[in-house]
Amino acid sequence: MELTYHEDIPLDLISDQIAGCHCKAVCCLLGQATPILESGCPCLHRSGVSYTDEGLLLEFHSPVFECNSTCSCAFTCTNRIVQRYLSSSHGTTQSNFMPYRVVERPGVGRCLIAARHIHPGELVCVYLGEVVPYEEACRREQKQKSKYGHNYVLILKGFAGNSLVSQLCIDGDAPGPDGSKSDSRLVNHSCDPNLTIVLVHVDSVIPYAALFAHRPIPRDSELTYNYADCVPDAHIELSTVPCRCSAPNCRGYLPRTL
Repeated sequence: MELTYHEDIPLDLISDQIAGCHCKAVCCLLGQATPILESGCPCLHRSGVSYTDEGLLLEFHSPVFECNSTCSCAFTCTNRIVQRYLSSSHGTTQSNFMPYRVVERPGVGRCLIAARHIHPGELVCVYLGEVVPYEEACRREQKQKSKYGHNYVLILKGFAGNSLVSQLCIDGDAPGPDGSKSDSRLVNHSCDPNLTIVLVHVDSVIPYAALFAHRPIPRDSELTYNYADCVPDAHIELSTVPCRCSAPNCRGYLPRTL
């Protein structure tokens, strides 16, 4: 499954290709004594070394620029973690890559739980669906609330100081070309989450919203993220919907996402 795009998303945002590298090694981390210098791999130069040799995320608060389809390195390059996830995941089916399973829990409904122990920095899933403009995201959120009692619209807001500079809106309820929907829409909110959303660029300037574990997650634990992830505390507004995460630091109500 892949991201799809609403007809009102500008074509240049979708099609403009991020320049790749010409590294001769199988992996861009090989032979890069100082990879973030201009003389090193240009992909690594954009965001530094993002992953360990084992493929675990190093930095949770900065965008990641992976190698892409124009790069010379192999698909097994350490700087291609999200791409390998996308190639091994097929809609709602469970592949060996998936460290989770879908379950039904009383009072919660369908959710994702850890199928095994998950390590800090490990990629768990990518929030897939249709990228839509903000106004369309607001319309769909209200429509889904009326239909389901909740919604699957992810709205990520980027701030520079106190100024809103970017918004990424993904409708997780929108089916892909094969009619399937991504499991990632079933990840619930927690005020003390075990997953963090990281924006990962591959070919396009429109990033993927990848969910990485930021602490050890024991098997059978529910997987959660903060619906206000990426929003500074000063900008978080609470909705009137009660939060049932039961975390010691629970705010009592779900964050308002619009």
